[in-house]
Amino acid sequence: MAGDTRKRMIRQAAQLFRAQGYAGTGIREVAERAGSNRGVIYHHFPGGKTEMATEVMAYIDGMVSPGIAAVCAAQEPIPAMRAILEAAKLVMASGDQPAGCTVAAIALGAGPDEQPLRSTAREVFRRWQEPFRECLARNGFSAADATNLATLVIAGMEGALVLCRTEGNTDPLDRVAAALERALKA
Repeated sequence: MAGDTRKRMIRQAAQLFRAQGYAGTGIREVAERAGSNRGVIYHHFPGGKTEMATEVMAYIDGMVSPGIAAVCAAQEPIPAMRAILEAAKLVMASGDQPAGCTVAAIALGAGPDEQPLRSTAREVFRRWQEPFRECLARNGFSAADATNLATLVIAGMEGALVLCRTEGNTDPLDRVAAALERALKA
């Protein structure tokens, strides 16, 4: 039962961080949304909101990294890139959550004294880049080009998610996919 409460708090925190940002989300709000009281949060997350955010990023990474790795292992670069962006588009278009990335929301909202959160986010984004980098290298791209293009794919996706939120649709993901396809063919 305690594990269920902890998981519920992580899921609710992920949704709230994505919807209203890390800085804009209070720990009491997470507890309320999870159907718990504030004291329970500190029982499960003695490090408070920072520890919770670290766990949220691990939760998101645990869902995203295997998908990226699977499509990059099974496909060539352009179809793999398109699959990654299509998955992001499906997530953004489903449910009632606004567009955005929970990991980015935490990284951007972390204060100057929360460097460990930015470090965790950096490692998550690197894990998302690595399978695509390997896919590119396997398909004849130089090490430098593979690294740069893998960074471009994740940066393009993250930037497109911001634009999706501001535009209220997923068109930016389509435009980024088209531009990335041209870059991968060059």
